Amino acid sequence: MVLARTFKGISGLFELMLGLPLLGGMVVMGSGWGISVIMFVLHVVTLVLSLQHRQSFYGSVAGLVTCVLVSVPVVGMFGHWVAAILLLVSMVDRYGAGMAGGFRRF
Repeated sequence: MVLARTFKGISGLFELMLGLPLLGGMVVMGSGWGISVIMFVLHVVTLVLSLQHRQSFYGSVAGLVTCVLVSVPVVGMFGHWVAAILLLVSMVDRYGAGMAGGFRRF
């Protein structure tokens, strides 16, 4: 469970960095969009860990969609922002809301 949250935090921080208008664009274009492949793999690993630990996975799905749409400059930037927010919120969500059959334990 801690591993899934750790991966959500790492993915969220990387997405936040890539969402910065000038820095993110330079990193993506400077790597020849190779960072998108790395982020895609990171989001897949995060998604698998989240599903295994029955935690929310919407941030990872948003990150995967963003990796596909990153070639459109403004859409990619906003996608990184959305993915970062969703990943970081799901990381701190104590009960992992958003998972199917998710009854919260109080």
